Amino acid sequence: MSTLADQILERMAGGGTLARGDFPLDANYDSVGRALGDLVKERKIVRVGRGRYRLARSGATASSASIADLVERRVSRSKRNVFLRRDFGEFGSYDAVGRALRQATKTGKLIQIGYGLYAKAALSPFSGRPAPVVGIKRLAAEALGRLGKSVDPSSFDRAYNSGRSTQVPTGRTLAVKDRVSRRIGYDGNYVVLERT
Repeated sequence: MSTLADQILERMAGGGTLARGDFPLDANYDSVGRALGDLVKERKIVRVGRGRYRLARSGATASSASIADLVERRVSRSKRNVFLRRDFGEFGSYDAVGRALRQATKTGKLIQIGYGLYAKAALSPFSGRPAPVVGIKRLAAEALGRLGKSVDPSSFDRAYNSGRSTQVPTGRTLAVKDRVSRRIGYDGNYVVLERT
């Protein structure tokens, strides 16, 4: 009879990523977790997200320094302003990518604008600290679009544009149709999301 680790490796032989719940094995949840943890330590599989795993690539694994270089190169070449953590998933394991993203935020190449959301950054001429290269409203709209949410002008924008109000909108309010639980912003400045 094959071991639990062997059964997991057989199940993952087809390639791709599998979630912890995708292993219908004759073992309890904790035993599967221990087997997955042992396989990660042995570098036979890598963790690519919360409860998601894939087979480890053959050859040497990339160091976190080289992963940070890959992250910075992708950010500098991309036309996007907002990046999700999963945009860098092929560079290494979940934890290694996390370390590389923290390093990129320390060097000022990226700034974290929400849970798993990062924006291109540059040094601000006013404060000398890293700040996003585009405005917070545009960042939030792009981030919500990348998360599959549709964005509309806020009620303040609609009232001002139709002439019902003379108060100029602050530009930090967006209307979304779906429920969004993330806070999007940086340095204490957050976008207000209203449901339409």
